[in-house]
Amino acid sequence: MAPQENTPARPGDTAVSADFAAEALQGIDTARERARLTAGLTPAWYGPAAGAALIVPALVDAWARGRGGWAVLLSLLIAFAGLGVLLVLVNVVRRSSGVRVTLPWSARLRRVGVPLLVLLAAGGAAYGLCRQFGADQAVGKVAMFVVLGLGVWVVFVARNASIRQKLQVAG
Repeated sequence: MAPQENTPARPGDTAVSADFAAEALQGIDTARERARLTAGLTPAWYGPAAGAALIVPALVDAWARGRGGWAVLLSLLIAFAGLGVLLVLVNVVRRSSGVRVTLPWSARLRRVGVPLLVLLAAGGAAYGLCRQFGADQAVGKVAMFVVLGLGVWVVFVARNASIRQKLQVAG
């Protein structure tokens, strides 16, 4: 048997191998980007559930204002339950994607910073307008949390649409 050397049979084989390796690396990068984008998608039910978790405690608090006693305790329990629901939703979405992509805090803050500021400004404006037009504090609070809840839903719908568009462009 003839000894085999570690050299290509033809002089052009090295360039062909380098091209195949470059294409393979590009395919890996594309797959990694698609996985990162797919991990950022949230289920369609997340927006309404997060909105309800914000709105329901405000409604219960408004209902409990004049009742006192056990109604205030119930209002506090439902507020904590709403916070718990939001935390559970965040964990469910993070785990359900199947892909764990951890972003640095700076990237996370950039991603949520502008929508959060817009939502808080809209909620504050709703509360201020309600108070300006003579509504009591409970109505203003409910209006503020309705705006925040619907705003959260809209943010997630817009974010999913943006991610889907990027996935279509990526191939």
